[in-house]
Amino acid sequence: MPGVASTAIRDVLSDPQTPATVLGTASHAVWLLVDGEVVVASTRDATRLPNGVEIGAEAAADAFRTVQHGASVAVGLGQLLFEGLTIDVVRWWDPRPALQRTSARQLAAAIAGLPATVPDVDSRPLATALSEGSPPAILAAAESLIGLGPGLTPEGDDYLAGALAAARTLGDALERTDTAAMLDSIAGPLTRLAQTRTTTFSAALINHAVAGRVAAPAGSLLRALTGRGDVASSHRDLTHVGHTSGPALAAGMILGAHSLLQAHPRSNGGNR
Repeated sequence: MPGVASTAIRDVLSDPQTPATVLGTASHAVWLLVDGEVVVASTRDATRLPNGVEIGAEAAADAFRTVQHGASVAVGLGQLLFEGLTIDVVRWWDPRPALQRTSARQLAAAIAGLPATVPDVDSRPLATALSEGSPPAILAAAESLIGLGPGLTPEGDDYLAGALAAARTLGDALERTDTAAMLDSIAGPLTRLAQTRTTTFSAALINHAVAGRVAAPAGSLLRALTGRGDVASSHRDLTHVGHTSGPALAAGMILGAHSLLQAHPRSNGGNR
């Protein structure tokens, strides 16, 4: 079966075949652990993820019916080899959205009226930390959010991921090199923190977010915020993803945008 894969996992998929373990299964997706990297194979009617391979079938076709939790499979040389199913990667997509340059005034107009908070998540520590560009404060705020809430991707994780992805990508669109340097400085500590406080799957998505790599609906909203697409419809589409994931991602992204507008640029990666 042909698949479309994220360039974020190109190396994992293109290297020589290596054993992988099935972390979980559903009618629409299978989660794998490959050399410490989480890879998701999903159907075309599921959300396209930054670490995913999308097949041409829909969930109703039950393409993953032979895949068992805990099973050992093989990944590499452009293939995912399951029992009863082989996925061949035939195309690639970039999970880091290409954003056109924008101005603070244009971004402020684009996010006007969009919610930057969700119930049960205290946004204030993260908002302050991002606006100040303080790596220690961002990590402290992340510690209070990671693992907050139930599910495969807890609400606090999604909120944090949205904020970091927006800060990274919209910071680039605003030509804020200080923001990129600051996020680079926290990437390693954030990875270690996420590995100890949340699910393996969610930790992987946070790691992709800090590099600006997001699920397809989140990428559409980021592009719309910089003038390529309709903001209202893109925001609505993202909030319809999952039960809490979409709304938390969207609110986090708006928070990240606000933080860029309130921040004072620095040239030293966020250190005073």
